Amino acid sequence: MSLLNYNLLRNIYKYSQIGDVIMLLEEFDLFHLLLAGNSERTNAVKKRVPNLPVDFLKWLDVCSGGMFFDTTLLTTKAYDDELKLDFGTYSFYFNQEVKKELSLSDDWFVFAVAIHSDVYFFDIKKKDGKVYQWDIDEFKVYDIWDTFDDWLTERLQEAIDLIADGIFQPYNVKMEMIDDTCKNG
Repeated sequence: MSLLNYNLLRNIYKYSQIGDVIMLLEEFDLFHLLLAGNSERTNAVKKRVPNLPVDFLKWLDVCSGGMFFDTTLLTTKAYDDELKLDFGTYSFYFNQEVKKELSLSDDWFVFAVAIHSDVYFFDIKKKDGKVYQWDIDEFKVYDIWDTFDDWLTERLQEAIDLIADGIFQPYNVKMEMIDDTCKNG
């Protein structure tokens, strides 16, 4: 699996207001490990979970999951052979024992996990396209965003603040890729 394709990202979001997000993602590339979109993975998610928000499905066309700074965007495949890294999967949150332990509704589609283990989800039954944050310690909705794009933009801004404060460092695998390129180039 390759990493995020910025040309494809710009092309898919050509007429979108998310252009600033794309520019910042590319500028802060060392601080995230977003996996390139994969039609098989996207179709598997669409087939398993109908009624997902259009903006999320659009994102899946270019990003199959990965590390979005300090947030794990779930994927369909737990281990990436090329990167030799483990990633969180949607299927983990479909497990009934996990749902019971975390008090997750069967109507919720968990798509991301915060560094402190809270989960982000869509309420499929409501079909409102909103992103909800579930506090796994308090068992309550902690925050709500109107759209996936709003959530994505806010998470990006928070990550940039952490980077500016020196709290969040580049991913080693990205630094190793740069080192390898310098050695081989």
